[in-house]
Amino acid sequence: MKVQSLAAFVGGALLLYACATPEQGPHRGGPLAPVQRALLSADALVFVSFDTDGDLRITQAELETGIAREFARADSNHDGSISPLEYQAWAASALGGDSLPPFRLDFDRNVDNVITQKEFHDELAARFHSYDANNDGAVTRDEFLRDIGQVRAPTQNRQDDGGFGRGEGRRGRGGGPYGG
Repeated sequence: MKVQSLAAFVGGALLLYACATPEQGPHRGGPLAPVQRALLSADALVFVSFDTDGDLRITQAELETGIAREFARADSNHDGSISPLEYQAWAASALGGDSLPPFRLDFDRNVDNVITQKEFHDELAARFHSYDANNDGAVTRDEFLRDIGQVRAPTQNRQDDGGFGRGEGRRGRGGGPYGG
């Protein structure tokens, strides 16, 4: 329940950030600034919990300790592996739901319905290193955010051109909602 609340809080914070990002426009004295949108993956919720010293970055040592702790949490019957039902319960609590990545088969690459400690470790370690944008061996909060591009840039004043882009006409004639 705490993880779901944290997921809702983080999602709400990101939504507020996206909505509150200051834009400039003709009515604010400048050209339109690009809208920045970000995506936070559910695995980031797990990684954030690895920050044991509270310095807002996860080191390699914190990663190793965190992975071992999460494997122990997921392996509820303590048999040294994670079954599909154990994974589902862990994902519901740690990731905010089992319909969010990483999925069970991301860990169980050989599809034998068993996630070993090595498989669990290797998947989380690979995800951690993919977040480490500057390759310094640690991940900071900003490295967890992924920019989401836009299909087209917003127009400056939709009223001047009938709402079809930069005055270039309707879809099929060079303007339209997907750019020119």
